[in-house]
Amino acid sequence: MSGSGGRKNEKDSKEDKEGEGSGWASTFWKVAGAVGAVAGAAVVAGSVYSILKQPKADVTPYRVQQTRHHNHHHEEEEEEADVAPYRVQQTQYEEELVILYVDGSHKPDIPLAACGGFLCNTSGKWICGFTQKLDPNLRLDQVEKQAILTGLLWVQGMGKRNVLVKSDREEAVKSVNNPVISKSTKDDPLICDIKKVLDSPHWKCKPELIPILRDENKVADKLANKAHNFTSFNLQHFVNRSDIL
Repeated sequence: MSGSGGRKNEKDSKEDKEGEGSGWASTFWKVAGAVGAVAGAAVVAGSVYSILKQPKADVTPYRVQQTRHHNHHHEEEEEEADVAPYRVQQTQYEEELVILYVDGSHKPDIPLAACGGFLCNTSGKWICGFTQKLDPNLRLDQVEKQAILTGLLWVQGMGKRNVLVKSDREEAVKSVNNPVISKSTKDDPLICDIKKVLDSPHWKCKPELIPILRDENKVADKLANKAHNFTSFNLQHFVNRSDIL
């Protein structure tokens, strides 16, 4: 019995060791499976996160530079604003191209003199207009040049930096655009003042002056004539186009 008992104990011991080995292997594969599951979940989560982080077309916030003034100190700070690309609002200057139509009105028999003009976008949509009564002793060419000068200063004062100027006075436009400073130009204070304004660092690009036909300048002509009825020589600003009808 001791021989069979010894073999039995030996068998039991061997089975115990095999049981321990198989138990360790089972535990190892369970742990490995759990780690793999966690890793797979992490990969999936990472993929979902990267998808969610992708920018959406046309809705990505644009940074708008805003300028603020506090206690007379100039402070600049950037803020994020949810605005579409074509609706970015400029807080200090307007970069959009605008068209300035100007005209002078001269009635030497009365005598009366005035200038006027208006701004529109490249699609022809009205923005605003102006008119101003002038010295009635000015000559016709002086009135037309004053219209250009007054219009440029008016646009500059509104913060517009990208402007195309149109006038039906071809002679005045040629004098302003002529790069050669002749004696007649030096002796003409209005041309000199216009050139100074055009050369100002205010502009995004130097304003261009082009001549147009009188038929294309009817609105500016109407604004100039409107000033004849005023007693004040101060510039009048019109927001609504209906005000000049």
